Amino acid sequence: MTHEATLDHLYGIFYEGLGLCGCGNPDDAYILVRDLLALAPFYKDDGWRLAEVLTGGGAAHHIIMSLLDTAGLTEHGSTINGSWLTDKGAWCLQAMRTVTFEQMDGAGLPHNGGDCTSACWKLPADGQAA
Repeated sequence: MTHEATLDHLYGIFYEGLGLCGCGNPDDAYILVRDLLALAPFYKDDGWRLAEVLTGGGAAHHIIMSLLDTAGLTEHGSTINGSWLTDKGAWCLQAMRTVTFEQMDGAGLPHNGGDCTSACWKLPADGQAA
């Protein structure tokens, strides 16, 4: 995937998948999402407890964790606190480790606004998304 395509896919995840906007503190939200994804699977090593600290716990924690799930970045079984990364989430985490929020300036939706396929979320053999 080209660097431009990576930026477009991250843009789509951030603005459409997570439903976030670019006003306020979007770069802080970007970092929060990256840091939460890095804790997955949340059922290991008290990852869910660390996620609660990052999200502020309570209802905010539940909403944020559910948003990651709804965006297809995580999935879970019996509890949202036991979530793990999907292929899309693993791709997103790797891409977010190499791309800053500011670099998405000028990016647009991937595939001219069309749907992504599972091929979009395949990591190359070196494990790097970008």
